[in-house]
Amino acid sequence: PCFSPNISSKRLVDEDFLDEGNDNKSANLIQPGGKDKHKSIMWRFFGKIGFDFVSAGVTYVNQQLDVVVDSVIGRTMASTGFVSFTDLPSVCYAASAPLCHQPEMLQTSLSPEPRDIIWKNIQGNINLVKQREDAANFFLALGAILWSIPLTAIQALATAESLSRVPFMSWLSTSSNLRLTAFINGYLPVVALLTLIMILPIIFEWVAVNYENRKTYSDVQNSILNRYFYYQLANIFITVTAGSIWDSLNDLLYSPYSAFVILGRSLPTVVGYFVSFLATKTLAGLPMVLLRLGPLGKMLFYRLCLRESKLTQRELDEAIYRKEGIMYGWEYPTQLLVVVICFTYACISPVILIFGAIYFQGALVVYKKQLLHVYTATYESGGLMFTSVVDR
Repeated sequence: PCFSPNISSKRLVDEDFLDEGNDNKSANLIQPGGKDKHKSIMWRFFGKIGFDFVSAGVTYVNQQLDVVVDSVIGRTMASTGFVSFTDLPSVCYAASAPLCHQPEMLQTSLSPEPRDIIWKNIQGNINLVKQREDAANFFLALGAILWSIPLTAIQALATAESLSRVPFMSWLSTSSNLRLTAFINGYLPVVALLTLIMILPIIFEWVAVNYENRKTYSDVQNSILNRYFYYQLANIFITVTAGSIWDSLNDLLYSPYSAFVILGRSLPTVVGYFVSFLATKTLAGLPMVLLRLGPLGKMLFYRLCLRESKLTQRELDEAIYRKEGIMYGWEYPTQLLVVVICFTYACISPVILIFGAIYFQGALVVYKKQLLHVYTATYESGGLMFTSVVDR
């Protein structure tokens, strides 16, 4: 596609560089050291005192205002286009060679696959998309840094005492069932935290598609991969490892010279949590991947509420037997998080490598089955996410 961020939908300028009716084309050219005879004396005087520089600045500001106005009221003409070629060398030349004398006036690249394109975002201005990406990255990074705030709120609110303040849950305050209270206090914060983590990819996808106006599905999944991975790191390492360091902070203040000894005693205690974490992902997470609760619930709903004989083949294909594509932004960060945990604590407590190997052995069987029999490629991105995975 060709991106021209400086072309506004409100102004379309046609420049005619070839004058077929004039045989003497060099007559209109300005020779070195000569004067532009087509301009008046007053215009040449203003050019000498810098008026042309001011005029160019006003023109640039007007272009940027057109971009902002188009982003608010919508565009009537897109600055993104597709050009088809009949031979491969022309494609290589157009994609690699500069096509305009002004930098970034006309940006070209190889076109993505048609199935990969989000057509409703194709007319978005590339400069506005970059500005929104920077703004979204800033606020999401700030949210990752302040991730401990929602975690603390969950720990404080997801308790039996807090639930008893809800009008229809007031019976919990007078309940004498200690097992129920202990069950709520033990599992409700975990369920609330897992629910929050599970809806994060949905939030990231909405931001990428509706706010940033990314143009391809592969780019959306790549952004979800990076952001979800960092939020998982913030959830695991900031809350667990930082908590262990915070508990030892008092000892560090009194004896800073023995900091490494204190950290050597406190950090290995966290390995028990990560061993339990890997065991839970192996025994509960991988079976959840096999079950695919979303499509399973949808299929049960249609089978229980509707008669299959009354549905057309198209309705069956779209509702029950619809092809499922792999969600890279959901699946990759989970595997990368296990790799990071194993590599981080392998030198502190090598026993974690055993649980990591067991997890990946199970993941190999599960995902091989899913890729061969369940997942269907909905688009081809040419290995776009390979570099993102390797960089992690």
